[in-house]
Amino acid sequence: MIESLGRTVVRRGAEEPSPAAALLFAVATNAAAAAACEGLARALPPHEDERFRRGAIRVVAQRASRAALAGAALSAVIGSLDVLADRSPRLGWVRHVPIALPAGVAASAIEIQRVHRKAEAAGDTTIANVSTRNSSAIAVGVGAGVLGLQAGERLVARAVARGVARVAPRYDVVSNPVGHAISLALLAGGLIAAYEYAVRRVEQGGAAVEPAYESPPQSPFVSGSPSSLVPFDTLSREGRRFTNMVLTREEIAEVMGCPAKLDPIRLFVGLDSAPEVEDRVDLIMDELIRTRAFEREVLVFASPTGSGYINYVFAEALEYLTLGDCAIATMQYSMLPSSMSLTRTGLAIEQNRALMHAITGYLRGMRDKDRPKFVLFGESLGALTMQDIWRHRSVEAIERDFVHSSIYLGTPSATEFAKTWRLDPDRIDPSGSMIEVDSFGEILALDPAERASARHYLISHFDDPIPKFGTNILLRRPWWLGPAEQRPPRTPKSTSWRPGTSFVLTGVDLINAMDVVPGRFGRRGHDYREDIARFVSEAYELPATAEQMLRIERALRARELKWAQDRVVSEQVARAKEALLREMKNWGVSSGAGATPESFISGMLGEVFPAGPPPVKKAPAKKAPAKKAPAKQAPAKKAPAKKAPEQPQGE
Repeated sequence: MIESLGRTVVRRGAEEPSPAAALLFAVATNAAAAAACEGLARALPPHEDERFRRGAIRVVAQRASRAALAGAALSAVIGSLDVLADRSPRLGWVRHVPIALPAGVAASAIEIQRVHRKAEAAGDTTIANVSTRNSSAIAVGVGAGVLGLQAGERLVARAVARGVARVAPRYDVVSNPVGHAISLALLAGGLIAAYEYAVRRVEQGGAAVEPAYESPPQSPFVSGSPSSLVPFDTLSREGRRFTNMVLTREEIAEVMGCPAKLDPIRLFVGLDSAPEVEDRVDLIMDELIRTRAFEREVLVFASPTGSGYINYVFAEALEYLTLGDCAIATMQYSMLPSSMSLTRTGLAIEQNRALMHAITGYLRGMRDKDRPKFVLFGESLGALTMQDIWRHRSVEAIERDFVHSSIYLGTPSATEFAKTWRLDPDRIDPSGSMIEVDSFGEILALDPAERASARHYLISHFDDPIPKFGTNILLRRPWWLGPAEQRPPRTPKSTSWRPGTSFVLTGVDLINAMDVVPGRFGRRGHDYREDIARFVSEAYELPATAEQMLRIERALRARELKWAQDRVVSEQVARAKEALLREMKNWGVSSGAGATPESFISGMLGEVFPAGPPPVKKAPAKKAPAKKAPAKQAPAKKAPAKKAPEQPQGE
């Protein structure tokens, strides 16, 4: 555009400008544009609480300035070759010398070498592990895809332009812009349709009944049970997992080495359990009262991730540490992953605020000595939708709602409450009861007074992209990409901030942040399982001996692995059953007198996979010395389930 302007300025009537004049004005206009854009960018220095529009103007000006400088350099080289060719016909071939592509390759090579030297100097080994072959293949694939989209867009645009010129010749001058506008609109429509289709498929998966959780839980203290007010088939996939995985008294006693106090309470209201927010709040309050959850030692209000997931490690650690004397209540607001549920955060915050008001209203009517320890929990999008109940308020407002303490894992960068707290902690939290740490090791390193005052914990790994990804990366250099010596651990020291590139790459990191292996706890990315049990003990003031904590950690890993194995086995058995049933129907094979093909196949598979309680119930038995007792006791777990309803049903 700048070069076109230069040509227009130096054009003499209908004559083309001389190569020397074109060179002069092309370089001059690019240089002038670079200076003007740089001046505009410097007039808008970045600051943390700036508006997006202001930051966007600055970034666009900076990018335009650099593009203009590059244009000036290329114009100087290309224009010089044109001048040579114009003065000496024998040098006409120099006009065909490629400049842009070799210059781009050379600049890339120089940048790659610079990054490698910077990484080597900082001791950063992340780049050394990158496969050049894989990176090249990905680059070629992405480039081919972009070129394909570009070619398709041009074909459609040209076809539309020809149609416009043929139908309305007088509008031929605008036929090309109209063609491109329609082409881009069709492309956008196709992408939106594909996204909506993907959303529907994911929601169907979120509502599907998994073979491992086809039967409702029998404990009257969980939602979806025969005693519950919440129908089992409305819980969604995550709700059925959550309620079926509740610990029993026997499992708690075996791990903790002392008798359990009570059967844990797990309450879940799905998105399909009631049509409106008010109805879902009423339903879960009825469940809290039915199960006498307000009489427990600890009452947890948990906000799930986008899909409705509540961290199993958190729930089980709480149940072990309280010896079962606890209740967890949660409401679903979406069946999609958190990345696809960003448009539903408003509903989630409204729903959580309504339930918070209902719970605090009930607690206000109780005597101080009778109230449970009321605590909060949120992970990922659940942390955002919980904290932003108080987005325009302070930590004192949270504690006025009878909240004893809270734990938030991987708080997203878009969380308004956390953002405000980081910018002005003295105003939002004058008592210093909220802290943000990377791991439990930082808690151990705190000053005793600071550790004693901490009650609200934001746990954000240095290499977790979820607390970092946001539009602010487009506008200014984030703190974690500052000088190499000041960057937090596990952040590449060789990476430089580039608005568009850093934003896209951090977005790609979101996909890789939750790469977990069942039973193997780590402290990487968005995986917080390794420290959860200790944070629950610390934040909620639930002490345990070192031996008990060790047993809890072992049991958590064993149970997670066993549940994952059970899900895989159940799915494979269900698929095998469906395949056998189809074949038998196709063959017309009889299953025997008085038996249906379904019962015949179930009987056959039952011999291979005997019916009984979920195998995960035996996991602690494999770890503990007295493993025979839980293995034989597991089938008899129905006894307390039949007696227990008397307590909540008597309400």
